[in-house]
Order: sequence, then structure tokens, then C-alpha cells
Amino acid sequence: MRYACLVSFRPGRLTLKLPCGSDFLSCPTQTTSTYPADTVTEYPLSPHTTPPPQDTPLTAMASTRSRGEGGLLYWGLKVLAGAAGAAVVGAAAWAAKNFYESSDAEPGPPHARPWHESEESSDEDTREKAKGRLPRSNTGSPYRKPPQGKQGKMDRKTLLHKLTRFHDNVVEIPQNEVDMAKEVTQIVATAIRDFIRTKKPELPLGELYADGHVYDGLKVIRADQTTVVVPMSLDVNMWQLVPGDETVLCVPGWCLIRRQNVDYFPMGSSGWDHFVIGGYLSPRVVGKMFTRLVQESINWPSLSHCFGFQVRPKMRGLTAALDVYYGSDLQHRLRVTVTPAIRFESLELVATPHPALLRTERPDGVESFQNLWRESFMEAERIKLETLEDGVGCHRACLRVVKAVTETNTELRAIRYEHLLHLMFHLCDKETRWQPDDLADRYEDMLQYLQGSLAKGALLHYFDESVNLFADVDTETLQTAHRVLTLAVAHPASLLRR
Repeated sequence: MRYACLVSFRPGRLTLKLPCGSDFLSCPTQTTSTYPADTVTEYPLSPHTTPPPQDTPLTAMASTRSRGEGGLLYWGLKVLAGAAGAAVVGAAAWAAKNFYESSDAEPGPPHARPWHESEESSDEDTREKAKGRLPRSNTGSPYRKPPQGKQGKMDRKTLLHKLTRFHDNVVEIPQNEVDMAKEVTQIVATAIRDFIRTKKPELPLGELYADGHVYDGLKVIRADQTTVVVPMSLDVNMWQLVPGDETVLCVPGWCLIRRQNVDYFPMGSSGWDHFVIGGYLSPRVVGKMFTRLVQESINWPSLSHCFGFQVRPKMRGLTAALDVYYGSDLQHRLRVTVTPAIRFESLELVATPHPALLRTERPDGVESFQNLWRESFMEAERIKLETLEDGVGCHRACLRVVKAVTETNTELRAIRYEHLLHLMFHLCDKETRWQPDDLADRYEDMLQYLQGSLAKGALLHYFDESVNLFADVDTETLQTAHRVLTLAVAHPASLLRR
């Protein structure tokens, strides 16, 4: 015959029942159970009995060799001992919690409720109290993290020092080189003027003059580019200005010059009637005439022998240009460009080829762009820059540094002075601090502004917002420059190469 024992567990009391139904053992306990009252669990006394699950609160099993009342007494005592041990462990844990709570809590009323019974207590309070018991860091450590403001200021001083050194060593051009470039340009301009007056006296021209960034102090690195401007005189009774955005071509920033009043002033009345195509004065035809005069007609070898330098006409391209080599060993090269210009009413126009004419693959109807003259705002740009700088600002220094950066990096050479100048004008409308000590901040601002403009593929003309200055730059070149500027914004000093 096999026996089985029944274990009954009520809150506060443990009862072991015999098969006959009488309570064999009954003892009080402090263990709190989550099981409902009057829960009875039966475990058959069998040698093949499967062990109870681990989460069962109490387990009583009888061994096959423990038969009779002695075996039941043995197992009852064993169960009682286990229950008593669990009660002791629970009481110890409860006492430890009360001890730590009382040591951290502020003095309160004598009958205050414990923390685990308080309605206002939460897990957040428990975590905060636990953080307070963590060991504190060693405040006497020799390492000190520098304040963020001082660290940023120190970095700005370092960048300012690098910019100043880059400006003095790379950007700045020796004054003797600048003076020599101006002298050579003036000699070339005088030779061109005398030759045109002799060979083309019928052309109504103004006084030729030398121009370029060498003369306004914006040239950087080398004094290797100047311009000889050839002013053309037009009679407003014979010629009419047509803005490019009002034509079928719809090209803002460009203009057409139409021949008018032919009934009153027949063709041939103006010295420029020979350069009219389709009723419009063609800058392409005018440019070809000056190119032929400058490159093919003037005897530059004999003049070079007289002046002590060597002149080589540039035979390619749509503009008239000369390469002048001067110096003791002809080590300096100067590119002199001859540019016809017209001051018509309130605008100044220059004979610059439209970008569509310079592309390898020309679209259909590209011949219509041959009659376009480009608007020039050089005079307005100079006045604006002088007004902003007022003799004490860092506008010119910042502009020259960024221009030198674009010239010393191959991926950025498509960015011209015109782009940077108008970009700075837009930036000046938002930022008014341009003192010499603000050079580092404004340098970073210009890089960020340029990066944003390259990302959009648009940079608006400051004096004519209908003109996109990036319109003549292909998309791939803009994307390449944008990638370089993205890295430069994170590390501004990385572009300061020598």
C-alpha cells in the first residue's frame, strides 16, 4: 500500500495532513504567499514521482523506503525545517531593506509609513536613492575637462593664426611684382591703342584703360591676369537696348543691342554697322575683329625687343588675349585680355561669349546666343565693397583668403571671384561683425554659405536676383565642389594649403 501526504498552506500557517484526514503537523510561519487560501497540493509517494516545478512554494515527497508513521514523521519534519528556513531568509531581507531605508531617509514622524507601503513612492524614487549610494568620483583628480567656451575660443584663435599666416605667406603678392604687372599692362594697352587709331580710325572708340583685380587689390597668389578695356561709343538714336529676359531666349543678365531708326540713319551711318547680324550688334563679330588686330596685325616681336619682354598672342579661344613674359629670365607670365565694352544708358556691357557658345556639344539654335552682351556690375561691386569695408573691416582679407583657397584646390577652381564677391555681399546682410578679430568666424561662414549654394546649384546675383551665377557651371563640377566644401566645413583649416 502506498501512502500520500497532503500539504495545506494558508497565510500564516503550514499544515501537513495524513491520509486519514487528521492534521499531523501544523506550525505558524512568517512567509507571505501569493497563493490563495486553502490551497491543497497532493504529491503521491512513489519512487518514480516527477520533481515538482521550481516555482512551487512548498514540496513534500515521501521516499519509497520511508513507510509507516516513522517515514511520515521524518518528511514532515523536513518540510517544516524548509519552511522555517524560508521564513528566516524572508525576515532577514525585510530587516535589511528597513535598515537601509531608515539610514537614508530624512527624519520624519514616528509612525511614518515605510517606503514600500507609501502611495507616493515609485521606481523613480528608488533609482534616485540608489544613485545617491553610489561611490562619488574623485574630485581631486589632476585631469580637468576644459570649459566648452574656453576650448572653442582657443580653437578660434588657432584658426585665426593659421588664416593670418596663410594670408601673409600665400595670398599676399609682393609689391614689386604688382608694380611690374601694371607697368607691362600699360605698355601693351598703349601699343594696342596706337595701332587701332592708325588702322581703324573710323571706329568710334574711347580711351583704352587697364583694369583687373590687380588694380583693386583683390588679386591673390600671383599677379598674372589683367584686362585692357576698349570702350565703344554708340549713338542712342541708332541703337536700342533690349534686356535678355524680355526676348525669346529669356536669359537674364544678358542684353541685345538692336539697330533702329534705319529710315533716318541709314546703314553705314555708324562705324559699327559692319558688325550687325540680323539687326543686332554682334559681340562675336566685334571680338573677332579685335582678336585679328591684336594677335595677327601687331608686330609683337619687334615691340618685345624694344620693351625688354616677350609677347606671345594666344591664338585659341573667342577672346583676344596676349601672354606676356617678363623678368630677368622671363620667369613671370602675365595674361592680358582685350575686352570691348559699351556703356549704354545706365548699364555697362562687355563682349563676353555666352557659355552656350563655349560648350563642346552645342544645342540647336545656339547661333541665337552670338548677339548677347553680358551685363557688367564691376563699378557697383567696387563701390559696395568700399562701403562695407570702410577701411577697418576684414571683408577684403576674408574674400582674398577664400579666393586663394579655391585657386589652390583643383576641385574648386570653377568658383570665380564673381561668385565669392556676391556671396559675401549676401552674407553681409545677415552678419554685421567684420572686425579683424572676426576673420575666422567670417571665413567659416563663407564656407558654409558656399556649401549651401553649391548644394542648391544656385547663387543669386546681389544686384539682380533673377540671375543665377552658377548657371554657366555644369552640374558635375558643382557636385564635386560641394563634396570638397562639405569636408572643409567640418575642418576649415584643411583647405589652407601652400
